[in-house]
Amino acid sequence: MRMRINGSLGFVCAAACCVMAQGGAEPIMLKDMLGHTVELAGPVRKSVTIPLPASSLFMALDGGNTHLAGMNPRAYQHMKSGILSKIFPRALQTRHDITHSGFAPNVETLLEISPDLIWQWGHMGDDLLTPLHEAGLPVAALLYGDERRTREWVRLMGKALGKPERAQVLLDWRENTEKQIRAITNRLPPQQRPRVLYLSRYRPDYRVAGSESNFNFDVTLAGGVNVASGSRGSGHPINIEQIMAWNPQIILLNNFEADLSPAMIYADPLWRDIQAVQERRVYKIPAGGYFWDPPGQESPLQWQWVSMIVHPARFKWPLRANIAEAYKMLYEYDPSPQDIDAVLHVRMNKASKNYERFRNTAVSR
Repeated sequence: MRMRINGSLGFVCAAACCVMAQGGAEPIMLKDMLGHTVELAGPVRKSVTIPLPASSLFMALDGGNTHLAGMNPRAYQHMKSGILSKIFPRALQTRHDITHSGFAPNVETLLEISPDLIWQWGHMGDDLLTPLHEAGLPVAALLYGDERRTREWVRLMGKALGKPERAQVLLDWRENTEKQIRAITNRLPPQQRPRVLYLSRYRPDYRVAGSESNFNFDVTLAGGVNVASGSRGSGHPINIEQIMAWNPQIILLNNFEADLSPAMIYADPLWRDIQAVQERRVYKIPAGGYFWDPPGQESPLQWQWVSMIVHPARFKWPLRANIAEAYKMLYEYDPSPQDIDAVLHVRMNKASKNYERFRNTAVSR
């Protein structure tokens, strides 16, 4: 079956224009993802995001960084070098000294900021939460994992901001896009589902994403098979012999190693006998307001891209137009063709099969 899918937002865009106003000052009660109740005097005015994807999601929901008082330094570095610094240039003034290392909170700095609410991971042990509770700092726990959990991030942040309607716009977009893709991929028999590997790290050792990773959701939705589904987590160490045994037909590369490119994989003699390398089907995953590898506010665009990579004959999303439409809805920003090229890693992926379909057709070649 072939299907041309026109437009990714549809009814969503009209609704977006009506929900940007800040809510009232009524008290807000949240139940975080560990089941703890968080009471707010009103919509947050000074929030801190420690999880990496949380800062850009928060800004997309809020329409900027006005109420973002602190963010993880690694998220800050990506924002600084990516498109989000063009969209929200004032976000470069956001404090990013809120952790000691990784996700360990810098309590002294956080006390100085005195935020209304801190967003922190809830699945990585009490060491990340206990210092905040002991300091009397307000904290809401988020859990990483599947799409269901990601949608709860959106709902919780939207509620904390006093913008539940705005959150619903993003949730409707996610659901609508997922349904359109499943209408095609749910009908595919196993023999028509290509084998896909997500290389979550290339150095110093190979790591892959298993069944509990968000990637597993993405590739299954797109009509592929995650060859590492027997592994656990999103950073499972693996050797080249196992990768050769899996023999993936498609390889997707992470954004956390900025210099990792398809050219590096094509040039590595250890990988030359793998089908994806022989057929030039190695791709760097796009990166927009945040990396598309983890879940975030741009996940529906990631699902569209992956579906076109996995099943190029079945999916004909007008992805460049959909990115432009989505960025208007998410950020009130009109991306240039060069912006979209950068998001899609057009130059880095140019030698990979079928990637010409993602180029700007208005530019003569």
